[in-house]
Amino acid sequence: MPCMSYMQVQRSHVHSLGALFHDHLFSILFTFTGVFLVNYVLLSSAAAESSHNVILTFHDAVELMNEIFTSSIAPLVFLAVLLFSSHIITLTSVITSHVVTEHFFGTNVSLFAHHVLLKILATIPAIYCARLEGSEGVYQLIILCPVIQTFTLPSSVIPIFRIASSMSIMGNYKISLYVETLAFIAFCLTLFVNIIFAAEIMFGESAWTNNLKGNTETPVVIPHSVLILMSCASIAFALFLVVTPLNSSSRKTETHDLCMDSQREAPEEIQRS
Repeated sequence: MPCMSYMQVQRSHVHSLGALFHDHLFSILFTFTGVFLVNYVLLSSAAAESSHNVILTFHDAVELMNEIFTSSIAPLVFLAVLLFSSHIITLTSVITSHVVTEHFFGTNVSLFAHHVLLKILATIPAIYCARLEGSEGVYQLIILCPVIQTFTLPSSVIPIFRIASSMSIMGNYKISLYVETLAFIAFCLTLFVNIIFAAEIMFGESAWTNNLKGNTETPVVIPHSVLILMSCASIAFALFLVVTPLNSSSRKTETHDLCMDSQREAPEEIQRS
Protein backbone atom coordinates (compact mmCIF):
# COMPACT_ATOMS: atom_id res chain seq x y z
CA MET A 1 0.00 0.00 0.00
CA PRO A 2 2.69 2.62 0.78
CA CYS A 3 4.46 1.69 -2.45
CA MET A 4 1.28 2.07 -4.54
CA SER A 5 0.43 5.40 -2.92
CA TYR A 6 3.97 6.60 -3.55
CA MET A 7 3.74 5.72 -7.25
CA GLN A 8 0.32 7.38 -7.57
CA VAL A 9 1.58 10.57 -5.91
CA GLN A 10 4.61 10.57 -8.20
CA ARG A 11 2.45 10.20 -11.35
CA SER A 12 0.00 12.89 -10.22
CA HIS A 13 2.94 15.18 -9.44
CA VAL A 14 4.28 14.79 -12.99
CA HIS A 15 0.85 15.57 -14.47
CA SER A 16 0.41 18.58 -12.19
CA LEU A 17 3.80 19.92 -13.30
CA GLY A 18 2.78 19.71 -16.95
CA ALA A 19 -0.52 21.46 -16.29
CA LEU A 20 1.29 24.13 -14.28
CA PHE A 21 3.73 24.85 -17.11
CA HIS A 22 0.91 25.24 -19.65
CA ASP A 23 -1.18 27.41 -17.33
CA HIS A 24 1.67 29.80 -16.62
CA LEU A 25 2.84 30.16 -20.23
CA PHE A 26 0.25 32.86 -20.89
CA SER A 27 0.96 34.75 -17.67
CA ILE A 28 4.75 34.60 -18.06
CA LEU A 29 4.52 35.83 -21.66
CA PHE A 30 2.39 38.84 -20.76
CA THR A 31 4.40 39.54 -17.62
CA PHE A 32 7.67 39.99 -19.47
CA THR A 33 5.92 41.84 -22.29
CA GLY A 34 4.43 44.31 -19.83
CA VAL A 35 7.69 44.77 -17.97
CA PHE A 36 9.50 45.33 -21.26
CA LEU A 37 7.00 48.00 -22.33
CA VAL A 38 7.23 49.82 -19.00
CA ASN A 39 11.02 49.78 -19.05
CA TYR A 40 11.03 50.88 -22.68
CA VAL A 41 8.86 53.88 -21.85
CA LEU A 42 11.07 54.89 -18.93
CA LEU A 43 14.30 54.44 -20.86
CA SER A 44 12.93 56.34 -23.86
CA SER A 45 11.91 59.22 -21.62
CA ALA A 46 15.28 59.29 -19.90
CA ALA A 47 17.22 59.07 -23.17
CA ALA A 48 15.21 61.87 -24.76
CA GLU A 49 15.54 64.33 -21.91
CA SER A 50 18.65 63.26 -20.00
CA SER A 51 20.74 66.10 -21.43
CA HIS A 52 18.17 68.80 -20.64
CA ASN A 53 16.32 68.05 -17.42
CA VAL A 54 17.37 66.68 -14.05
CA ILE A 55 14.72 64.52 -12.38
CA LEU A 56 14.79 64.95 -8.62
CA THR A 57 11.22 64.28 -7.52
CA PHE A 58 8.28 62.13 -8.51
CA HIS A 59 6.49 65.26 -9.78
CA ASP A 60 9.39 65.93 -12.18
CA ALA A 61 9.02 62.41 -13.58
CA VAL A 62 5.28 62.93 -14.13
CA GLU A 63 5.92 66.24 -15.88
CA LEU A 64 8.52 64.55 -18.08
CA MET A 65 6.00 61.89 -19.05
CA ASN A 66 3.49 64.59 -19.98
CA GLU A 67 6.09 66.35 -22.14
CA ILE A 68 7.25 63.24 -23.98
CA PHE A 69 3.81 61.70 -24.52
CA THR A 70 1.58 64.59 -25.49
CA SER A 71 -1.50 62.38 -25.85
CA SER A 72 -3.66 62.11 -22.74
CA ILE A 73 -4.24 58.41 -23.42
CA ALA A 74 -0.54 57.49 -23.12
CA PRO A 75 -0.27 57.90 -19.31
CA LEU A 76 -3.44 55.83 -18.86
CA VAL A 77 -2.07 53.05 -21.07
CA PHE A 78 1.21 53.21 -19.19
CA LEU A 79 -0.61 52.93 -15.86
CA ALA A 80 -2.78 50.03 -17.08
CA VAL A 81 0.24 48.08 -18.35
CA LEU A 82 2.10 48.74 -15.11
CA LEU A 83 -0.80 47.57 -12.92
CA PHE A 84 -1.48 44.53 -15.13
CA SER A 85 2.17 43.47 -15.04
CA SER A 86 2.48 44.01 -11.30
CA HIS A 87 -0.60 41.90 -10.55
CA ILE A 88 0.60 39.04 -12.77
CA ILE A 89 4.04 39.20 -11.16
CA THR A 90 2.42 39.09 -7.73
CA LEU A 91 0.29 36.05 -8.57
CA THR A 92 3.20 34.22 -10.18
CA SER A 93 5.54 35.01 -7.28
CA VAL A 94 2.95 33.79 -4.76
CA ILE A 95 2.54 30.44 -6.53
CA THR A 96 6.25 29.91 -7.19
CA SER A 97 7.21 30.92 -3.65
CA HIS A 98 4.70 28.38 -2.35
CA VAL A 99 6.36 25.64 -4.44
CA VAL A 100 9.85 26.72 -3.36
CA THR A 101 9.03 26.81 0.37
CA GLU A 102 7.32 23.42 0.16
CA HIS A 103 10.09 21.56 -1.70
CA PHE A 104 13.14 23.51 -0.52
CA PHE A 105 12.39 24.34 3.11
CA GLY A 106 9.83 21.61 3.81
CA THR A 107 7.12 24.04 5.00
CA ASN A 108 3.57 24.17 3.69
CA VAL A 109 2.20 27.71 3.96
CA SER A 110 -1.13 28.62 2.38
CA LEU A 111 -1.26 30.81 -0.73
CA PHE A 112 -3.26 33.41 1.20
CA ALA A 113 -0.47 33.69 3.79
CA HIS A 114 2.10 34.13 1.02
CA HIS A 115 -0.03 36.82 -0.61
CA VAL A 116 -0.56 38.72 2.65
CA LEU A 117 3.13 38.49 3.56
CA LEU A 118 4.23 39.92 0.20
CA LYS A 119 1.70 42.73 0.45
CA ILE A 120 2.87 43.61 3.97
CA LEU A 121 6.52 43.62 2.91
CA ALA A 122 5.66 45.96 0.02
CA THR A 123 3.29 48.24 1.94
CA ILE A 124 5.33 48.97 5.08
CA PRO A 125 8.34 50.57 3.27
CA ALA A 126 6.01 52.61 1.04
CA ILE A 127 4.07 53.98 4.03
CA TYR A 128 7.30 54.68 5.90
CA CYS A 129 8.86 56.60 2.99
CA ALA A 130 5.65 58.51 2.25
CA ARG A 131 5.30 59.54 5.89
CA LEU A 132 8.99 60.43 6.23
CA GLU A 133 9.67 62.41 3.05
CA GLY A 134 6.37 62.59 1.18
CA SER A 135 6.37 62.25 -2.60
CA GLU A 136 10.15 62.66 -2.80
CA GLY A 137 10.58 59.74 -0.42
CA VAL A 138 8.32 57.56 -2.57
CA TYR A 139 10.33 58.53 -5.65
CA GLN A 140 13.60 57.63 -3.92
CA LEU A 141 12.07 54.30 -2.88
CA ILE A 142 11.19 53.59 -6.51
CA ILE A 143 14.81 54.28 -7.44
CA LEU A 144 16.08 52.02 -4.64
CA CYS A 145 13.82 49.10 -5.60
CA PRO A 146 16.17 47.86 -8.38
CA VAL A 147 19.07 48.14 -5.91
CA ILE A 148 17.22 45.96 -3.40
CA GLN A 149 16.27 43.51 -6.16
CA THR A 150 19.92 43.07 -7.07
CA PHE A 151 20.58 42.04 -3.48
CA THR A 152 17.97 39.27 -3.60
CA LEU A 153 18.70 38.02 -7.14
CA PRO A 154 21.36 35.37 -6.30
CA SER A 155 19.35 33.94 -3.41
CA SER A 156 16.24 33.87 -5.62
CA VAL A 157 17.95 31.91 -8.39
CA ILE A 158 19.24 29.09 -6.16
CA PRO A 159 15.88 27.53 -5.11
CA ILE A 160 14.58 27.56 -8.69
CA PHE A 161 17.85 26.10 -9.98
CA ARG A 162 17.95 23.37 -7.31
CA ILE A 163 14.34 22.33 -7.88
CA ALA A 164 14.58 22.44 -11.68
CA SER A 165 17.68 20.22 -11.61
CA SER A 166 16.22 17.67 -9.16
CA MET A 167 15.23 14.41 -10.84
CA SER A 168 13.10 13.26 -7.89
CA ILE A 169 10.96 16.41 -8.03
CA MET A 170 10.84 17.32 -11.73
CA GLY A 171 11.04 13.85 -13.25
CA ASN A 172 10.90 14.10 -17.04
CA TYR A 173 10.80 17.91 -16.78
CA LYS A 174 14.29 18.10 -15.28
CA ILE A 175 16.51 20.59 -17.08
CA SER A 176 19.32 19.21 -19.20
CA LEU A 177 22.97 19.25 -18.21
CA TYR A 178 23.66 22.04 -20.72
CA VAL A 179 20.96 24.29 -19.26
CA GLU A 180 22.06 23.35 -15.75
CA THR A 181 25.63 24.42 -16.52
CA LEU A 182 24.47 27.72 -18.02
CA ALA A 183 22.25 28.37 -15.00
CA PHE A 184 25.12 27.69 -12.61
CA ILE A 185 27.41 30.04 -14.56
CA ALA A 186 24.70 32.71 -14.49
CA PHE A 187 24.38 32.31 -10.73
CA CYS A 188 28.14 32.65 -10.25
CA LEU A 189 28.14 35.81 -12.37
CA THR A 190 25.24 37.36 -10.47
CA LEU A 191 26.88 36.51 -7.14
CA PHE A 192 30.18 38.00 -8.30
CA VAL A 193 28.45 41.17 -9.51
CA ASN A 194 26.57 41.36 -6.22
CA ILE A 195 29.86 41.19 -4.28
CA ILE A 196 31.31 43.99 -6.42
CA PHE A 197 28.12 45.97 -5.94
CA ALA A 198 28.31 45.56 -2.15
CA ALA A 199 31.95 46.69 -2.19
CA GLU A 200 30.96 49.73 -4.25
CA ILE A 201 28.27 50.65 -1.73
CA MET A 202 30.70 50.35 1.18
CA PHE A 203 33.81 51.97 -0.32
CA GLY A 204 32.64 53.77 -3.48
CA GLU A 205 32.81 57.53 -3.96
CA SER A 206 30.60 57.94 -7.03
CA ALA A 207 27.59 60.24 -7.26
CA TRP A 208 24.96 57.59 -6.58
CA THR A 209 26.86 56.16 -3.61
CA ASN A 210 27.12 59.67 -2.17
CA ASN A 211 23.35 59.92 -2.55
CA LEU A 212 22.94 56.68 -0.61
CA LYS A 213 25.32 57.91 2.08
CA GLY A 214 23.39 61.17 2.45
CA ASN A 215 26.23 63.43 1.33
CA THR A 216 23.91 65.33 -1.02
CA GLU A 217 20.61 67.16 -0.62
CA THR A 218 18.68 64.12 -1.85
CA PRO A 219 16.51 62.63 0.94
CA VAL A 220 17.74 59.32 2.34
CA VAL A 221 14.84 56.89 2.81
CA ILE A 222 17.00 53.89 3.78
CA PRO A 223 20.13 54.39 5.92
CA HIS A 224 23.44 53.48 4.33
CA SER A 225 24.24 51.00 7.11
CA VAL A 226 20.97 49.15 6.42
CA LEU A 227 21.90 48.75 2.74
CA ILE A 228 25.31 47.37 3.72
CA LEU A 229 23.71 44.85 6.08
CA MET A 230 21.20 43.83 3.40
CA SER A 231 23.93 43.28 0.81
CA CYS A 232 26.09 41.19 3.17
CA ALA A 233 23.09 39.21 4.42
CA SER A 234 21.94 38.45 0.86
CA ILE A 235 25.38 37.12 -0.11
CA ALA A 236 25.55 34.97 3.03
CA PHE A 237 22.00 33.69 2.47
CA ALA A 238 22.77 32.78 -1.15
CA LEU A 239 25.80 30.75 -0.07
CA PHE A 240 23.68 29.09 2.63
CA LEU A 241 21.08 28.05 0.05
CA VAL A 242 23.79 26.50 -2.13
CA VAL A 243 24.72 23.96 0.56
CA THR A 244 21.20 23.39 1.91
CA PRO A 245 19.71 20.04 0.76
CA LEU A 246 16.21 19.76 -0.63
CA ASN A 247 13.84 18.58 2.10
CA SER A 248 11.26 17.18 -0.30
CA SER A 249 13.92 15.27 -2.22
CA SER A 250 15.24 13.67 0.96
CA ARG A 251 11.72 12.73 2.05
CA LYS A 252 10.99 11.14 -1.32
CA THR A 253 14.26 9.21 -1.14
CA GLU A 254 13.33 7.87 2.29
CA THR A 255 9.86 6.90 1.05
CA HIS A 256 11.34 5.17 -1.98
CA ASP A 257 13.79 3.24 0.24
CA LEU A 258 10.95 2.13 2.52
CA CYS A 259 8.98 1.02 -0.53
CA MET A 260 11.91 -1.04 -1.85
CA ASP A 261 12.48 -2.58 1.58
CA SER A 262 8.82 -3.58 1.83
CA GLN A 263 9.02 -5.17 -1.62
CA ARG A 264 12.06 -7.21 -0.55
CA GLU A 265 10.47 -8.27 2.72
CA ALA A 266 7.17 -9.36 1.13
CA PRO A 267 8.57 -12.45 -0.77
CA GLU A 268 10.52 -13.51 2.32
CA GLU A 269 7.37 -13.47 4.46
CA ILE A 270 5.51 -15.48 1.80
CA GLN A 271 8.28 -18.10 1.71
CA ARG A 272 8.29 -18.37 5.50
CA SER A 273 4.53 -18.84 5.62
